[in-house]
Formats: sequence, structure tokens, C-alpha cells
Amino acid sequence: MNALLLPVIILAVCICGCIGGSDEDTGNQREMNRILDESITSINEELVSISLATGENADQLAALGLDHPEALNFLKQTLQNFAYAHSSVVISPDGIVIAAVPEQYADLAGLDWAYQPEVERANTEQASIVSEVFWLVEGFYGISQSSPIFTADGEYLGYTDITYQPDQMISRQIDPILTKTPYDIWVAETGGRVIYDTTAEEIGRNLFTDPAYQEPGLQEAFQKIVSQPGGETTYTFWDLNWQHQVTKTAIWGTAGVHGAEWRVVITQSEGDERIGESGDRITPRTEEEIDAMKRFVEEAAAYAREHGQEAALAEFNNQSGSFVRGELYIFSYADDGTCLALPFQPGLVGESRLANADPNGVLYIAEMARKAGNGGGAVYYIYPNPEHDFQNELKLSYVLPVDDTWFVGSGIYLSAVRGEFQEADRDELVLRVHHARDYAAEHGKENALAAFNDQKGEFGLGDSYIFAYGFDGTTLALPYQPELIGSKRLDFKDTYGVNAIEWEIETAKEGGGFVYVTYTSPATGIESLKLCYVVPAGPDWLVGSGIYAGA
Repeated sequence: MNALLLPVIILAVCICGCIGGSDEDTGNQREMNRILDESITSINEELVSISLATGENADQLAALGLDHPEALNFLKQTLQNFAYAHSSVVISPDGIVIAAVPEQYADLAGLDWAYQPEVERANTEQASIVSEVFWLVEGFYGISQSSPIFTADGEYLGYTDITYQPDQMISRQIDPILTKTPYDIWVAETGGRVIYDTTAEEIGRNLFTDPAYQEPGLQEAFQKIVSQPGGETTYTFWDLNWQHQVTKTAIWGTAGVHGAEWRVVITQSEGDERIGESGDRITPRTEEEIDAMKRFVEEAAAYAREHGQEAALAEFNNQSGSFVRGELYIFSYADDGTCLALPFQPGLVGESRLANADPNGVLYIAEMARKAGNGGGAVYYIYPNPEHDFQNELKLSYVLPVDDTWFVGSGIYLSAVRGEFQEADRDELVLRVHHARDYAAEHGKENALAAFNDQKGEFGLGDSYIFAYGFDGTTLALPYQPELIGSKRLDFKDTYGVNAIEWEIETAKEGGGFVYVTYTSPATGIESLKLCYVVPAGPDWLVGSGIYAGA
């Protein structure tokens, strides 16, 4: 590895981590500056870690060969150190993909990517870079952070990278710092693309071209932010929960390595107070309450079919209308995820939310749209509960199609069901499932399933067991319920009526992801919320595992 790399990175961190401020800062401003400083430092440290990793990968490839199995295995193991990482590729000087890991991307080898701006830049500069964000076919924005590959004689052989979702990487650095503060943080490239926001709906937008940002005062503030490495300003926009327009105080600085400049902006909305814990006694939901919620949705769907979309949406969006009853209200989306009705978050109406994930990475709007497209059903997700000071709680929603272009739904909070999962546990879960997938690729399906079904083996220990299903719902591995092996469970529904195995299968077909189910722990014998992570292990089956809330 180039001996100058680490000092250069550290110098870049010192230069980029600049923050505006003054000696006359109020106590609030000092706290905002402190949190901003910690956030920038944490982001930069993670960027340095990625750069060091890609540099070590480049050294291995230079020593062993660009497609040597041992070198590619080293890349795969490196990738496992970054739970938010998507893939690693090796690209030749003329833009040809030499290799890609993990195994599900191996068929990329041989493709000509010379036309892609990220590839052209890396091969032109022949230096460590952090790309601008780009859209991946999997349906999210990614960043390629790469290092050049040189022989001992200085011959350029190409480059290798780690591609990752910037919002996931940044959230891991910022969330622990922001916990129980009244502040929000968003991060944008100097070109205006938002790569992270505590309000998920903002991620991926462009500050200068998105219709939601065209107010003159907003444009003036955003131009100031991207043109200066640090400073302070105010602007008016929606609050965190998209209920009201508020004045926001913003202080920003800059993070980045290898020439990348990310504006990190901390904001506080006028009137915000610190988030407190709710002390209310929580009563479990009854079957009657859940059934009433479903009947409410059925009534709304019938109303929409009878009165037409325009009249129905006007009624659904009316906070004093007939479809707001106590805690129940109707929301509505188009099949592409565009919000049509959300009476208590009017700022989100008209916004596309298909890529929205809850705090545990569950793509709940996409699952609602899929469920509605299949006739309707129930979905879990974590969402702020206004009755409990907007604390994140488990919510159960039920959706029904109005026709094949839009759907309606409603939901109730399952406040008595614990829904907290630690980031470290989620990371370990992802690595465990990826290991099972790789084991299946190396040892074959039959041997892998035998290993997964062995309670005393590597994959069958307690709550960390690996399960496997065919895409037709056939149970392939379930070590603590061996009587179900070979049975079809496509129609399985958990305690609250969520068709979880079908959800897992559809998620795996899309490349993998997180799913909720209520399930009994083999370690405790207690049913609780389980966060599962699933990935395809082949063209027609999946592997997965899970963690139990509070375990």
C-alpha cells in the first residue's frame, strides 16, 4: 500500500472537517456545533476506514492477480467488515469488469463499464476517489469508493472499489450522536444531491431541481450552504413529521476524503423540545381492535370506488372528515409509491415514498404496494407514534387496492410489542446470513441444507439459526421445527395476520432485505417480534436468519 496514503487521508480529514461558528454562540448553538463536529469526525473516520480497506484490497490484487481466487476471497472477507456495503468490483484500465464479489454479482465479469462516469473518472485519475452518488439497478443510490492497483514497478492495472449506500453508512455514524436531541441532520453533495437525511423522504432529492425546494428563501439558503464549507443560516420548511411549516436554524460543515465534499447540516426547528420517554401504561391490542381497523379500510376502499379518486382523496386528507376516527385515519398511495393521502402529514402528499425504509431497514411502503397489488394484506413497520411523543413504535397496517393504480390503508400501533433492535445485532445478522449464502455457494445446496438443519452444528445454535425456503414456499431448513421440512408455508400468517414467509420470498427475489414476523424463540419459548434478513441463495431459494426484540 502507498505509504503516503494514510497521511494524505488524515490531512484531508483535517481540512474537510471545518465548521462555521462564532465566539458569540448561544448555548444551543454551542451544542449544535459540538454535535456537528462529532458527526463530521465520525463520518470522516468511516471514510478513512473504507479507503484503507480498498487500499489493502488493491495490494492483494497486485500481488496475486486481478482474478486470483485467493485475492477475491480477501475482497469478500473485507466486504463483510462493512455491513452497509453492497459489492466490490475489479475494473481494468479499459473499463472491463474483471471480477465482482459477492458471488451473486460474479456474472458481471466481462461487462464493459467504460461508459460509466465513475469508471471513467477512476481510470483517468488513477488515484483513490470517492465517487458522486449514482443510481443502482437494485433501486437505491450508491457510492463507489476506490483505490488504484499498481504493480511494484508502477504499472497501472486498474482499480478496485467498495460500493455502498451512503445513507446507511452515514446513519450509523450519526444516529448514536443524535439520539434524544431535538436536532436533525442532512448531508448533501455540493451539486445538490441529498445523500442522507434524518427525514427519509429527502434522500435522493436534488436541492436545486426538486419541485419541493423551489421557494426563493430555500434556494438562497441552499446556494449558501453548497458554496461555503461552513456557516449558519435559517430557512422555512416542513417539520420532522411533515405536519407544519417551521423555521429552521441550520449550522453546517464539510466532511469528505479524496476531494469529496459533503455538506453536513444540523438543523433545529423553532419550538422543538428534547425527546422524552413516554411513561404511559401500554395495553396490548385486542383482536377486536385489529378487526375494526380492517373494516375501516374496507369501508374506505368502497367509498373510493363509489365516489371516485378526487372526491375520496379530498375526504381522506380532511383532518375533520369522516375517515378520521380517533387514532384511525386513512392513508393512500399510488402503486408507484406516490403519497396521495396522509391527513396529519400533509407535506408528504405528492411525494414518492417507495424507497422509504424504517429504522431497521424494512421497505414498508414498497411492501404495502406489493401487498395491495396482490389483493391486500397486513404489513409491520416502525413509525413515530404521535400519542407517545413521536417515539418509534411497531405499527400494524392493513392495505386494500381501490383499483390497479392506487390503494388505501390504515394502521394501529402495537405499543406493547417491543420493537427495538441494536445496530450491532443487525450487523451480526447480516454477516451471519451472508456467511450462510456463501457456504451454500461453496458446498452446494444439499450439503448446505444438511448443515442448516443440524441443531448442534455451525448454523443451528439457538436464536441464531439459519432457515431456508424455496421460492414456492417449500420449507428447506428449519432446525427447531423439523416436522415442517418439505411442507409448503406460503400461506403462513403470524399472530397479527402478516403473511411473513411470502414477504421473505418476495424480498429475496428482489435481492434481499429485512422483514418482520412475530415468532417463537427456540431459546426462550416466548413469542416476540423478530427482525429477519433474507437473501437469495440460488435461482429458486433463499436463506435467512433473525434476531428477537429484547433478546
